[in-house]
Amino acid sequence: MSKPTTNRTKTYTYADYLTWSGPERWEVIDGVPYLMASPTPEHQQILGELFFHLRQYLHGRLCTPYMAPLDLTFESNELTTTVVQPDLFVMCGDYGHDQRILGVPILVIEIISPSTATNDTIRKLNLYQRVGVQEYWIVEPEAKILNVYLHDGSILRWTTEYHPGDTLSPSMFPELTIPMGTLFV
Repeated sequence: MSKPTTNRTKTYTYADYLTWSGPERWEVIDGVPYLMASPTPEHQQILGELFFHLRQYLHGRLCTPYMAPLDLTFESNELTTTVVQPDLFVMCGDYGHDQRILGVPILVIEIISPSTATNDTIRKLNLYQRVGVQEYWIVEPEAKILNVYLHDGSILRWTTEYHPGDTLSPSMFPELTIPMGTLFV
């Protein structure tokens, strides 16, 4: 299959996803394919800064940051109906990492754009909540805001909004400090 159709009655799987050819990037959330737009330079600058801070802090520890494009699934089954490419995520402990990352990240970061806002703030928020992601950051480059959601045992609950001038520390890595001014230039 060269790429998915817009037929919303078909449920796509990871096995289907692996057959799609072409330069486009896709995610499949609960069996529905979503085309991903190319990121902007501002998006990539923010992603690079966040990755730099996390990679530097986590070096030599039992957690590893990964950034897109990299497939992430939560089930080992090829018939799983979800494969995503978060902008940045952190895996700790034992997890699969062959052609994709398999498991549940402790931290996921999505940098929204007009074309991804609905997926990042609704579909992926619900997905990450359902699978048990502990902390989820949504970065809004145009507004220069970073929103933090923490899993309280049942839902990902919004907790804090960060702006330039603030310093951010992930809940699971309180010693790590990220000056927000380095993200938004």
